[in-house]
Amino acid sequence: MKQLISATLSLEAAEIYNNWEKQKKSQILSEIIIKNNSNHQRVIDLTEGINDRNIQIARVIWELKGMPNYELLCTDLNDLLIGTIHYQYES
Repeated sequence: MKQLISATLSLEAAEIYNNWEKQKKSQILSEIIIKNNSNHQRVIDLTEGINDRNIQIARVIWELKGMPNYELLCTDLNDLLIGTIHYQYES
């Protein structure tokens, strides 16, 4: 077990911390750190997944670009990429 050496809390955080049961503060902090780390890792994984999907959509657009039957599909797929580095298809 590791001991917490010091922490600087905002006034709001300190007020919440001070309202916790005295014998449970370390346990609650440990649970929050573990849960937050799991959530943070999930966000990283989702972000990487979104980027991978964007790359695949861009590849589909590239392969279909110039084929008249797929021009509308390419435009629709490209609209999904607005705001990303993959947004480039000219309709």
